[in-house]
Amino acid sequence: MGADTLGAGARSEPRPGGTSSPPGARGRVLLAVDVADLEAARALVERVADRVGGLKIGKELFTSCGPAGVRELSSFGLPIFLDLKFHDIPNTVAGAVRASAGHGVRWLSLHTSGGAAMLEAAVRARDALPRAERPKLLGVTLLTSLAADPEEVVERALLAQRCGLDGAIASPREVALLRAACGPDFLLVTPGVRAAGSDVDDQTRVATPHAAIHDGADLLVVGRPIRAAADPAAAAAALAQEVAAAEASTPARAPSAPTGATVEARLHRMLRQSQAFLEGHFILTSGLHSNRYVQCAKLLQHPAYARRAGAWLAEKLRPHEPHAVISVALGGLVIGQEVAAALGVRAVFAERGADGKLALRRGFELEPDERLAIVDDVCTRGTSIAECAALVEECGAASVVTGAIIDRSGGNRGFDLPLEALVRIDAVAIHPDECPQCAEGIAAVKPGSRRR
Repeated sequence: MGADTLGAGARSEPRPGGTSSPPGARGRVLLAVDVADLEAARALVERVADRVGGLKIGKELFTSCGPAGVRELSSFGLPIFLDLKFHDIPNTVAGAVRASAGHGVRWLSLHTSGGAAMLEAAVRARDALPRAERPKLLGVTLLTSLAADPEEVVERALLAQRCGLDGAIASPREVALLRAACGPDFLLVTPGVRAAGSDVDDQTRVATPHAAIHDGADLLVVGRPIRAAADPAAAAAALAQEVAAAEASTPARAPSAPTGATVEARLHRMLRQSQAFLEGHFILTSGLHSNRYVQCAKLLQHPAYARRAGAWLAEKLRPHEPHAVISVALGGLVIGQEVAAALGVRAVFAERGADGKLALRRGFELEPDERLAIVDDVCTRGTSIAECAALVEECGAASVVTGAIIDRSGGNRGFDLPLEALVRIDAVAIHPDECPQCAEGIAAVKPGSRRR
């Protein structure tokens, strides 16, 4: 926990008849002062100022009373999180960052959906300020009221980190993934914190304070569980006690590099979550036998996973400057379409006719000298890819690169084109006559769709 998690100036003296919040734990709780007017805000903060580590001012209060609200609540000696979720053209957001810094706020929020140019403009504006006036910039990933693809949340947090933001805002459900992906020093702020068994209100991705801290959250933004309580001060103190208990049972973060930021690590997680990894005795499309099978169709049945894998693979293929993508139906059809969408080029596919040979049907044509990327879901020996490359040549076009989600060839491929794969998997792939499982009489299954 860094210095940014402690509420500067937070009062620690216990109230008569009350219980003081643990100072360190209290510093990690930011009260969301989401009320309609300044009088209500002042009354609320007066009750809980010595139980929390900071105050969050959002759209409701800021629209009601503007900078006057920031000045008034700053008088309590607590750092201010101005949560206006800036999302506009880069120049406008840069100006908003400069203006906000003039109010002395500690943290500012920006929507990562504004894109890299907007986020980088905000960082440049922040860095041009005197060091003592620079607010911490936090990137909003996906609102906690929305259902989320966890990998989309990770992608947005990594974008924020690459652009130079200080941290990200995400639901506690994604905190563990973000901590693994972004490392120990990236600030993670989590709304959507609720005590066990309490009403989740309009949030959909919530967790308890203990779970959020244990998974790696730095700051918890809490509103209704404190504001709506019969005794807000007691509710805030109880929450800080839960944070303290979580701190005591959570190991210190190791100063290590991120462990889950790589595409390979994230794809492995997606394969596991979609149950696309199979172990047993399998007949591969090549006719070889294996103790492992990756059924990419189970991964690609989830549109969010397919889109993510396609975008990752497209970035590997982009330097080869393909004009179009051709895939082998059926296995490569979905991933080929997603790769083409990410590259902004057209997608065609080859399919087998009654003679078992690959051909272009359905009116597909290739242009002379057109540069093609051949995309499949899995490359074992590359037989289908080699056939597809021959078909491209017959059409007068050129195959410039091949791509696959999984490369399990071990370097033994039936084509000379470069292969870009998201992950390489080691697995036995042997002739049936040499298969130990066959020798033991264990029946083999063919989980794919292609008949032999």
